[in-house]
This record gives sequence, structure tokens and C-alpha cells, in this order.
Amino acid sequence: MEANHRPLSPLRRLDLSPLYRNCVLRSDIRRETYDCIATELCDYGLAWSGGAVEARAYKAQAGSLSIHEIQYGDEVMIKPDLYHDFILAHVSLKNGIEVEADGNITHVPEGACFFSAPQKYVRLRWQEQCRQLLLRIPVDFVWPKGADGRRSAARPGRLLPTALAPVFVDQLNLTLNIADRGIELENYSEWVEQVELGMARFVKLLLLEKTAQPTEAKGARASRNWHEKLESFIHARLKSPLMLDDLTAAVGIGRSQLNNACREAFGCSPMELVRRIRLEAARADLEGLPDQDLTMLALRYGFEHQSRFAQYYRNQFGELPRETRRRLSR
Repeated sequence: MEANHRPLSPLRRLDLSPLYRNCVLRSDIRRETYDCIATELCDYGLAWSGGAVEARAYKAQAGSLSIHEIQYGDEVMIKPDLYHDFILAHVSLKNGIEVEADGNITHVPEGACFFSAPQKYVRLRWQEQCRQLLLRIPVDFVWPKGADGRRSAARPGRLLPTALAPVFVDQLNLTLNIADRGIELENYSEWVEQVELGMARFVKLLLLEKTAQPTEAKGARASRNWHEKLESFIHARLKSPLMLDDLTAAVGIGRSQLNNACREAFGCSPMELVRRIRLEAARADLEGLPDQDLTMLALRYGFEHQSRFAQYYRNQFGELPRETRRRLSR
């Protein structure tokens, strides 16, 4: 799992207006939702949790690259047919998902991006009211025929490192602009194809890249892995109740060991880390929508008392939430 999995601020630069010009689904009917998504992406098994559907889907097409934004409304468990002819990039626009690919489980929190290329098995869990931007890339663009050996050496999936997020956002914006122009670019098909190939090569290198140094000690890798897993687990559950036992179960170590490890790595207890990460998410939310109700903001990120939320916020950021709002509204 990658170290750089915090919400990607460059996502704020995404211009999704070309996508929203083509709504392919707006429904509260489960069967209609299933039929539309199966037609647009691939056949899949779908289990609803029992909440409101409130499904939405939008689509843009740029050459062989297709981009969708999908929302199921309800929390869902998805088991797609194995991706034989495409690789999928998941961008969590709102809330997060959990991806299990070839036995590896990855939490993709709001603001993160995950490239999914399973070869044996894939299963996904979408949180309630989750909105995902999905980029569908033909597998032949990434792994030309005869490249099965290289593909077998690739990962079944990978979170996009934060350092590469601005590059990927620029590529997405370019792809959306090409989709928006449509027929205007029919004389530039060779250039459009180069854009497609550029995206495919970016994905291929990302899935082949080795992030751990060969000489790295086993103990150092294990030490890094537990806190990456912990942070990812917290980010995936920013708006859900969390107890210390949930954190210990997520990383597979005991209470005392986790407490000591957290203080050494982060300078705080595990539950203080949860609060710190939630405050960072609340601040980013407030910066994106300064006029929102501050009590609802606090409740959304697990703070039941507005005054306590304001105090924690000031201790971490040096100003009260209302002062952040006032500063951004000038």
C-alpha cells in the first residue's frame, strides 16, 4: 500500500463540466441502475445495503478512453466480472471505496485515486453516498499483445502517489476537453491517439514501478506498513464511528503496541490521530464550501459537541472554524 494516500488537493482542479453534459442515468430503481451500469462498464454482481438508491451516472468519451461518474446512493457491494479488456482508475470524489484485487485489500478514501488491474479476482465496497470518477482504459493500450509476461509482473492495483496527482489531474482534464470537443477534433485523430497512449503508458509504469528498495530491511518495511494501513483505514472511515479496538484489528497489533508505535511515529495516541485526520478532512471540507453550517460540519466528521469541535480545530489550526469561513469569504 502506498504511503502517499491523503486526499489529493489537485482534485479540486478537475473540471467535470464536460462530463455533466451527458447524464446516462438518474434513477431510484435498483434494476434500472444495474442494467445501465452493466451496459456502460461490465457485467457484475451487486448487493444493496437497503438504503435509498439515488443513482446517478454521467459519461464522456475521448477516443478509446471513457470517463464515468457514478453514484449508487446506497452502500453497495460489487463483484464485477474480471476486467479482461480494460483497466479501471477509481477517483473518490465523495466518500470512499474498498477494493479487493487478487487478495490485496486497499481502502481508497475520499480524494484518492486507485488503479485497478486484477488478473484473478476483484470485489468492491462503496460507502453510502459515494461518488466515483471511473476512467476506463483499454487493456491493449496498456499491455499490447505479446506483453503477457510484463503484465504478470504488474501489481493488481495501486494507489496514486500524491506527488503524481497533479500530473494525473492534468491528463484527466485534457481527456475531458477532448471528449467535449468531439467532432471539432476529427482532423486531429493522430494527436488524440497519442493522448490515449500517453495515459496508458502512465498507468503501465505506475503498475510496474517498484517502490520498496531491494536493500530495505524487512523490519523497516513492516514498520512502514502498519502506519500506512492505519492511516488508510482511518481515511476510509472519516464519517463512521471508530473505537480503539477497530484500529487494532485493522493493523493486527495489540492496544499497548499500537499506542507506543503511534506515539513514536505520530507523536500522539491512536485516537488522537483519528481526531487529527478528521479535523484535517473537516477543514478541507470547509475550505471547499465556506457557507455550510458549522454544526452539521462537526457532526459529519464525528464531533458531537460543536464547542469541543471548535476548540480542537483552533488547537490544530490556530483559528476557529468561523474564522476560517470569514477569512475565505473576504
